[in-house]
Amino acid sequence: MINTITAFLIVFFIPQITQAAPLTLEAAVEQGLKADNLLKEQAARVSGAKAGLSQARLARLGGFKLKGMYTDGTDPVYAFATAMKQGSFSMASMATINDPDPARNYMAGIEAGVPLFTGFAISNAVKMGKLGAEAAQSGYERARSGITFKITYQWLTVLLRRRLASLAEESVKAAETELKTAQMLKDKGMVLGSDYYGAEAILSTLRGYSLNWNLALAIENEKLAITLGLDPAAGVEAAGALGEAAYAEASRDQLRAAAAGGRRDIRALEKMAAISKTSEAMQKDSVLPTVEAFGSWETNSESLSDFRDNRMLGLRLTLPLGDPAYFAKKDAASAEASAASSRLDEARKQAAAELSEALGNYKAAKESLPIARETLAKASQSLELFRPLYRQGRQSVLEVLRAQASVLQAEANYYETLYKLNLYHAQTLLASETLDAAAIKEMSDKLGVK
Repeated sequence: MINTITAFLIVFFIPQITQAAPLTLEAAVEQGLKADNLLKEQAARVSGAKAGLSQARLARLGGFKLKGMYTDGTDPVYAFATAMKQGSFSMASMATINDPDPARNYMAGIEAGVPLFTGFAISNAVKMGKLGAEAAQSGYERARSGITFKITYQWLTVLLRRRLASLAEESVKAAETELKTAQMLKDKGMVLGSDYYGAEAILSTLRGYSLNWNLALAIENEKLAITLGLDPAAGVEAAGALGEAAYAEASRDQLRAAAAGGRRDIRALEKMAAISKTSEAMQKDSVLPTVEAFGSWETNSESLSDFRDNRMLGLRLTLPLGDPAYFAKKDAASAEASAASSRLDEARKQAAAELSEALGNYKAAKESLPIARETLAKASQSLELFRPLYRQGRQSVLEVLRAQASVLQAEANYYETLYKLNLYHAQTLLASETLDAAAIKEMSDKLGVK
């Protein structure tokens, strides 16, 4: 009875625990974006940049602080001033002014200051904070696109490896069937031994392909699970198959226009260049005066029972003069602004080169597809013609297995071309900053299992 129950649990429950549902591309991207640590880091940068902007804006309100202090000393100046603040000074105090008794003081107070003019420091800080927040947001969006492409690449790689492993397995089975027939004919003297052993060598090669491609599939499946933040032991699978998906193609000019106006990394660098320019302006304005309105209220007492208060209000003007490092700081800020501008120009050129490369790769894959399809058709036709001739004794088994190996190579080339077609389509979308949720859904629908 116990063995029956155990068997029931193994058959019905364990597969449900270990078997993971296949993931479409759309589902894989959604899962991967949630789990990606780089994207979480970029999200934290956005939050930090927004907090920095709030900090810069709140600096306009100035500062407010509470003060408290206990002192005890015999310094004549301290003792004289303390008595004045406590309201205990009298003519008798003059007699001991040079040798005062120890003076104790409890002080509590409030102090506040509001900047009226900061040499444009606060307004520039707010401007830089806003630019920084926008740059961080653009960086986040670009990182999201890059991670989406990384997941798409890994998902497509699993589809390719799975198909290649399946093709190799089918080829091995077909070759083994032919060799069984050849063995019987060899035993009857109807097949040359040299041809038979040559055919066995080809079969070994096909088995090698099968072994290597199955190992590659296992590795790519594990990498997909890790990319998605899942346990590789859960058996993650890609739900889809490589096919000749027909995508709506934008013209080169449209894609270049999209890249020029929408590349998030370019936008981020534009904001960073603007920040450097603002920093340069701040350094130039650092010689301007600053004006602050301030006020304080303070109480002093020799004990904790009798406090005397005083207040002070005023305007404070500060004018920095004689900073020997002023020109060096200004030159350093100017150099950084120039470097930021150069980085931006170089990034624009790099973006244009990435788009041209992606378009070229996609065009090459698209133009290669009919050739790969035709090659596969001819190789398959050749194999089908060899088989009946071999069974009639008019062809060698060696030629049949050579044809079988040629078909496998043609099939592998065909599916690798399909893989490149879809991968370079995604790369083109990434380069033009159009690899969004709608584009992923389109790819997922066209390649997913219906």
